[in-house]
Amino acid sequence: MTCYEMLVKNCDKKKGCIVFFKHRLSINKFIKNIDDFAYSLKKLGFKKGDVLTLYLPTCPQALVGFYACSKLGVVANIVHPMTPLEKLKENLQEVKSKGLMYYDILVKEHKDLKTLNQILINCSISNYFVFRKLFYYIFARTKHRPCKGSLAYSKLIYHNPNNKSEVEIEGAGSDIVCTMHSGGTSGKPKIVALQNDALNELSVSLEKMYTRKERGGGSEYSLVALPIFHAYGLGVAVHTCLTNKYSLILTPTFSPKNINNLIREYNVTFFVGVPVMFKKMLEQKNFYGKHLAKLRDLWCGGDVLHESFVEHFDTVMKRYGSSARLFRGYGLTEVSSVCAANTFEHYRKNSCGKAIPNTKIEIWDDDGNVLKPKTIGEIVVQSPSVMKYYIDDKDGFVIKDNEKWIRTGDVGYMDCDGYLYVLDRKKRSMKINAINVFPAEVETVAKQHELVDEACAVFYHYNEKTYIKLYVTLKKTTSINEEKLKKEIIVLCEKNLMKYSVPRLVEIIDEMPRTNMGKIDYKKFNII
Repeated sequence: MTCYEMLVKNCDKKKGCIVFFKHRLSINKFIKNIDDFAYSLKKLGFKKGDVLTLYLPTCPQALVGFYACSKLGVVANIVHPMTPLEKLKENLQEVKSKGLMYYDILVKEHKDLKTLNQILINCSISNYFVFRKLFYYIFARTKHRPCKGSLAYSKLIYHNPNNKSEVEIEGAGSDIVCTMHSGGTSGKPKIVALQNDALNELSVSLEKMYTRKERGGGSEYSLVALPIFHAYGLGVAVHTCLTNKYSLILTPTFSPKNINNLIREYNVTFFVGVPVMFKKMLEQKNFYGKHLAKLRDLWCGGDVLHESFVEHFDTVMKRYGSSARLFRGYGLTEVSSVCAANTFEHYRKNSCGKAIPNTKIEIWDDDGNVLKPKTIGEIVVQSPSVMKYYIDDKDGFVIKDNEKWIRTGDVGYMDCDGYLYVLDRKKRSMKINAINVFPAEVETVAKQHELVDEACAVFYHYNEKTYIKLYVTLKKTTSINEEKLKKEIIVLCEKNLMKYSVPRLVEIIDEMPRTNMGKIDYKKFNII
């Protein structure tokens, strides 16, 4: 079935809701919005196989857009809402996008959107407000006047007074339901195509893995702090939770103090995040209190999670009467997010747990041979949640014994009991605040400067945060103001890259270190 069909079949229609800035949208109303929006998309000419880009933060409009696409067989191309316009153009062309949903307050120059040749759908924070609705509408219009010719999302979900907005389900389980960015298994940016079946299988597998069934239905809240352009956010925090009868609390930006307040106010029971989120939450005074006893399920992935922090966090939870533990997991976009996780029944220190149900994890050598337990090699995954393909690479798999395996590019080992231990990234990429950052992409932009000859981007840590440092060599070295040049390079990167990819430091050197093959030896700059 489609993700839309699984939502309608398994969500909590009696008590379930979606909370956005304290506005409660009932699940029944949410589904009605999806149906109306799907009707409008069809009227606009969207048909099966077309692409609608969701250039949105985590908000009700993004979820409505995703499930409406699933219903129609349209592909939801999910991108970061702060992606620079030039990068957005490249993405739209690559996926052959037909329409663009955007958030009015996040687009600086609405008129620039006209150059994208898209059916434009303007979304606003005021779409889902009862109180102060007019204030938010006027504020958004004052800051940014909508692009001429763009369509108002509010009219596309409330346009039909006769309530005749039902359209047939045209999507299928095997259809691609969304595309999103990934580091690829080689460290180069890729666009992953995920099918309905993959996300649905993820929901089923995680429900099988998690055996505690004392959920109350409707009173159980999943706090969605991860962005939906992140597979972990869409696959687990949203789709898995909705199809297992959780209500959702949507937060478009991460503020640790606000997250802690929401956990307290709504008695949140389920929260998934990345390590930096949990660290920031713990640093706030309002994290602590008896309300923590309501928290039962805490899953952490997307980055390195040190055991000392896990032990400290679990001690705090126990002190306030919570049975929750901070469970480390492992996954990647190519398998719809999670493929291994610790649980209450199966837990081992320093590990990422065991493979989730219906998933196989092995450790291979470079020739594809399975290695013995406790032998370090490349982590490979076979799962019903595996992607359809990469947009620019219809393969991306290794076929072995008639099964599709994903070579993750990550290095680790498994113990004799099947617990997975992740040691390092084989591919040359890293996550900063759970967002994939690609050194090769930074280097390409830096070399656009007329004076830069070669560039090498590396990661470094400062105050427990990860940043980019860029080393460059120059074509000309006479009478150059180096400090001015460094600033120019950073500005160039700011205009063309996500903020997490912008180098914090730039250093000019005489020549690059080389490997025996003559390539730049970036490992010589390893300063993490």
